[in-house]
Amino acid sequence: MKSLKLQRIFDGNKIYLFIFIFSIILMLIDLSVKAQNISISNDSTYTPKTSAILDVKAIDKGLLIPRVSLTSTTSASPITSPDSSLLVFNKATSSDVTPGYYYWDGAKWLRINIKDSRSIVSKTTSVTLLKSETLIMASNDISLTLPSINSNDNGLEITIKNVGTYLDLITVLGNGAALMDGTDSTHLYRWQSKTYVADGGNWFVKNHEESSENIFEVSPKGSWTTIPEIIGFLNEHIKAPSLIRLGTPLCEISATQVIHFSYPVTFEGLSYGHATIKGLAGISGNPLFDCQSDCYFKKILFSAHDNSVGSDAIHLTGSGIYCEVKDADFDGFNKGIVSTSNNDFWVFETDFNNCLGAGIEIAAAAASGGSMKISETDFLQCTKGIHLLSGLAETISILNCSFYNTTAGTDIGLYYDAATFSTFLSMFITNNAWNNQGTFISGFDFSRSDGRDANVFLINNAGMEDENPHCKINVNNNLTKTTITTANTFYKAIWTNSPTSYTCKWTLNNNKITYQPNNGKDVWAVITGNISVNNGNRVVTIGIVKNNTTTTRYGETDLRITTGSQPFQFSTVIYVPDLKKNDYLELFVTSNSSGDEVIFQDVQWFTNTK
Repeated sequence: MKSLKLQRIFDGNKIYLFIFIFSIILMLIDLSVKAQNISISNDSTYTPKTSAILDVKAIDKGLLIPRVSLTSTTSASPITSPDSSLLVFNKATSSDVTPGYYYWDGAKWLRINIKDSRSIVSKTTSVTLLKSETLIMASNDISLTLPSINSNDNGLEITIKNVGTYLDLITVLGNGAALMDGTDSTHLYRWQSKTYVADGGNWFVKNHEESSENIFEVSPKGSWTTIPEIIGFLNEHIKAPSLIRLGTPLCEISATQVIHFSYPVTFEGLSYGHATIKGLAGISGNPLFDCQSDCYFKKILFSAHDNSVGSDAIHLTGSGIYCEVKDADFDGFNKGIVSTSNNDFWVFETDFNNCLGAGIEIAAAAASGGSMKISETDFLQCTKGIHLLSGLAETISILNCSFYNTTAGTDIGLYYDAATFSTFLSMFITNNAWNNQGTFISGFDFSRSDGRDANVFLINNAGMEDENPHCKINVNNNLTKTTITTANTFYKAIWTNSPTSYTCKWTLNNNKITYQPNNGKDVWAVITGNISVNNGNRVVTIGIVKNNTTTTRYGETDLRITTGSQPFQFSTVIYVPDLKKNDYLELFVTSNSSGDEVIFQDVQWFTNTK
């Protein structure tokens, strides 16, 4: 009986032993320990790779890394004495750690950046970004501050894109003293994006392209697609002198664009003839631009919608501003450029075509002290090329221009409206030309006794005489006597019949000519005629006296007259240096005998200046 019981125990243990041995075999099959390579797999036939000490294979399972809550990159906690290369998944956001994979390098935790895990984050208000926010879609006028970083974050990438309107400006700032490519801020305009890469506590911009942040391009695919858009943007954000580059062949404007900035702005085409600014129906009767602050227009074609009154290209309305137009073309306007205030502007290498009112007009009215310089500019089929309508104390320079008037003969190249153009400080009109149709230059009167136009320099213009100061006096058959009361004392020569004369920038009053211009000049004079004295064998002396100072006589000439009361022909050439405004010249005479009576029967007096 006892033997049977032992047998049963033995038989039961065999069953347990069999189960144990069978389990070991299964484990060996699953682990496949072969040549020091371990494979964990649910495939008993799988052979581990020889290059791996552990080869994990599954088609519907993953490897779960231990999940912990780190406190900072410099603290090992919650791991005790971690070995180098220890890998964990951090669940916490604390100090400088965020959820993600980290490994221990022997002294600190280093994050493993996995770019594919980035998600898009929207920002519409100014904030400081988190390290985990690596792809930002931003809009509105906001500032985004990059996260605080150190060398542990090297390689961290944050991409920011402006997806707002043409008015939105995204400002990106470094955190604390951190810089981005050496600067503490960068800007993003509509559709622009930049990727910032952490490096040693600072940031560099990935694929950085060197460019000025004050250059703005208007183009169909750019941040601004129209001129009104970029002007609207700069009205809110201009911080320095700015260049607006027109990258599209045609920019259309339906309402007047007001230029009123705190910094100068330049509008520029890519090259001459590439960019056209054209007016649409809505702007009829109004200018394309109203410039109230400094502005420049370069390499642009201006095309009018129509030439009705007010349909002009540019109005310069700001007081004391400076405007410059270069390499431009104006076609079909009522007026190309109109200055209505005391501003300074320069137009050069520009064409004005088919302007019904005027190519350029100064209409400053009572505004004082403006300045206009026009050079290397052509006016073609303009009713008035340049119209000096109104102004006060203006400075005008018109140099090297050409005027091509219509063959009908009604166009005027340069028209000076003397009735309303009150005064000017100086006016230079030189080296200009015309096509001998219509009128070249009109409105000036250099014979006026008040000297209104005396300070106009009108010289070296093809097709008209130089208007340097010059005059002519012509006396015929004078009978009035000049009495020499005391011998060798000079007396002013007298003629009382009305002489015929011509004057340019001199005032004439019988035997007196007065110099009008502000600038001094040297004077040459030629005086010829017939003189008689009532007694024979006399020495009669003539000469020019300046400002009635008879002690100094210019061109003094002795006439030895042998026969009394007979005409004696004389001629003298006179040089008077450095004549000033309001200096006057008169012809004086004396005789070597007291009581002689001298008659200047005929006088031709020609005066010129150099």
